[in-house]
Amino acid sequence: MEFQIKRGMSMPDDVPRHLESLTVGKLKIVAARYGIDVNSCKHKKDFVARLSAANVTESQIQEALALKDCTETPNAGRAEEIATARHDIEIIAEKTSGARVLPFEDEAEVEKNIDRALLVRPSFFEIDSQVESAWNHMIMADYHDALKVNNDARSRMLDRFSSFQIFSCALSIRAAESIMASLQEAEGTVDPSLKTILAEAKRSFIDGSPKHREETLEELEKLTSRAYEAFFEGSTKAEAELRAMLADYESFGTQTQESRRLLEIAEQARQSFNVAEYARLLEEAHRAGATAKDVRKTEIEKSFGIVRSAVHEAREVGAVLSVGEDDLAHARTAFDEQAFKRATDLLAAIERTADQAHFERIKDKDVRDRHVKRVTETIAGLEKTLQEAASYGMDVEEGLLFVTRARGALGNKDIINAAKLARHTKDQTNTLETDLDKERVNRGIAKKVDDAKCGKCGKEALYSFPNGMRKCVECGHSFSMTVAPVSTTMEPIEKPVSSSQPQKSETEDTSALSEGQPKKRVLTRSLKKL
Repeated sequence: MEFQIKRGMSMPDDVPRHLESLTVGKLKIVAARYGIDVNSCKHKKDFVARLSAANVTESQIQEALALKDCTETPNAGRAEEIATARHDIEIIAEKTSGARVLPFEDEAEVEKNIDRALLVRPSFFEIDSQVESAWNHMIMADYHDALKVNNDARSRMLDRFSSFQIFSCALSIRAAESIMASLQEAEGTVDPSLKTILAEAKRSFIDGSPKHREETLEELEKLTSRAYEAFFEGSTKAEAELRAMLADYESFGTQTQESRRLLEIAEQARQSFNVAEYARLLEEAHRAGATAKDVRKTEIEKSFGIVRSAVHEAREVGAVLSVGEDDLAHARTAFDEQAFKRATDLLAAIERTADQAHFERIKDKDVRDRHVKRVTETIAGLEKTLQEAASYGMDVEEGLLFVTRARGALGNKDIINAAKLARHTKDQTNTLETDLDKERVNRGIAKKVDDAKCGKCGKEALYSFPNGMRKCVECGHSFSMTVAPVSTTMEPIEKPVSSSQPQKSETEDTSALSEGQPKKRVLTRSLKKL
């Protein structure tokens, strides 16, 4: 493959350099500033030609651009450049004829030539040395040698420049192709127009004219760079939004360490321009943050039961509270409206007030002793019930965890937390009793009492339990069948009866009893006789 020595220019030689160096977006700004009609212009060379014909000077360009910078926001220029890039892509797609991708055979040939060109990187070091030598001869007035050395340097430069054109073209195509592959992996799709301009650049690399090759390559470099910058601009904005979201989550106690860790790794990937890795890590960080929020949301919802138990336990010991169900209702409303920070603040205030009142009340030793006894019995009963349920394969792991925590608090003499946890566990296990009774019946532990009706609901659903309890499995009414021992109020009086006493007295006493007289009178008469 051979390139022409002279570079094909997309602009006429007489075009002012101050116009040629501007981007299309800036050319449009200048045209709008001085009322130059550029609606029919499609390519950069058209804009340049129109402004050149209008004799726009360099000072006028600087004035127009400075005025634009003062009147627009910092991101407006970037947004306009992105829009311009998209417009340019559409124009290129329209003007490109034939297939949008190269045939397989041509693709393989291009790839082979690009790989070969990238292996030979041209160097201008020797040429620079010769130019320096020619200049030294010139200074020393050795004009003859200056001509000879300079001529040799120029010949070498022209040869190297041809190689440089090949190398530069191959490098840009390979870099653009790599960027598109990264964008494809990161976003799942790439604008088809970008693929079209890439295919056109590869085609011109094989057999295009110098002018067409340079125009196509410039468009490929410009549009691919803008697509890459637009991706990072959007991703950077998404990263900033994610960081703000995590800060909001942390305000109501969410653990976001995993998301923060992933963001740090994503930042390293961004700095190394690893597009796909950066996008993947950003998505993982967002997902981890959402998961952490859901976990914290569940924790807040469960804390309503703990706070309610704190209020009830404080009232149980006789404390007078300034908070109650209305405050819990406000917290629930905030929670339902996704105002989690406000909900947590309200719950914390309610619990703090209840605990303080609870603490003041149990400073009384008698109140505290009764309270400790009741909480201890509650924990023991709950532990026994939950362990029985666990032996039947029922899921009571959370209940057992709360009981363990309550017992630990009691062991540490933290009666307030022990009472809260015990009551909360009891409230949560109220519905467990029905399922537990069914298991007891199914396993034959509870026996049905035949022909017996519940005194509350009237249904024949009474069952006898091993602990002497009878319970209706329909309404839950229960009572004990264990007979309590009767206490004796006075010792029986037994005195030996004298053999000389007449038999009649006994007869009278017996007859008095048989006639239904009160026992007190009979006993009194007997004592008198004695």
